[in-house]
Amino acid sequence: MIATLLLWSGFFLSLRSGAHSDLTTADIALTRFVIPCVILLPLVIRSRLSIKAVPPRYLLGMFIGCGLPYLLVAGSGMQFAPVSDGSALIPGTLPLFVSGIAVLLFKQPLSQHRIAGLVLVIIGIAAFMSHNLMELNGERMQGHLLFLTGSIMWAMFTICARVSSLNPLVTAGFISLLSTFTLALSIHLGWLPSHLATTAVNEWPWKELIGHTMLQGIGAGVIAAFTYLHAISVLGAERTAAFGAATPAIATFLAIPIFNEQPSLLGWVALSLICIGSLIASNIFMKQDSSMLYQPPKFK
Repeated sequence: MIATLLLWSGFFLSLRSGAHSDLTTADIALTRFVIPCVILLPLVIRSRLSIKAVPPRYLLGMFIGCGLPYLLVAGSGMQFAPVSDGSALIPGTLPLFVSGIAVLLFKQPLSQHRIAGLVLVIIGIAAFMSHNLMELNGERMQGHLLFLTGSIMWAMFTICARVSSLNPLVTAGFISLLSTFTLALSIHLGWLPSHLATTAVNEWPWKELIGHTMLQGIGAGVIAAFTYLHAISVLGAERTAAFGAATPAIATFLAIPIFNEQPSLLGWVALSLICIGSLIASNIFMKQDSSMLYQPPKFK
């Protein structure tokens, strides 16, 4: 789980680094999806019948929520706000939006325990937003809105992936395959700007590309899938979700020496509220098994 948290944190650090380089968000997306696509393609081909059995709306939801559209939104947000904000507002607010979808669409009740955690998350979001209003920082507010949009997209992916019941590695491979195809087509047609597509290969920033490929493609795209699944099998879903609430804090501490980002006092308070609220909402302190937030519907 420690390895998983470091890789997840590296994902946000990579996005922030890409926002301050010549590489575009589309270039970062290439490093994120091409490697998992190649590695997991044989598994996707063998599981094509299982994928075909999933209703298209769930496949589309997984692609939007975890594939290229999600990375474009999160990457764009990193151009306007620091790592601490992105790592808090995307994974930290995930329980809030997943719970909202579960209540609205699946009519699932919420325990008092989970409600208390979600209230802390909402207060943390409000603290971030009030920080923007006090400093009259429109760009940072734009970044925060993009991060919250990204969290909603990730919540949609979480629900659709759970309902689809696909093997997690098959899901990751399918999303990477579809994202790679869509990304290549978008760059070719000029819909997405790409520094790599407009410069000679010998002029590419190979040092940056290798770093992003290690963090995005191999790290977050492949290794984290194995370490996260192993952590769930050993620690259980509740404890794993609780450990996941530490991602914003780890990413923030790593960003201090790497990018010299120093969150304000209000920023630390907002970050702490979101982390603690996410931890409580995971129901780690409850005795009953709450690893499933809702009962997924059956489909033919």
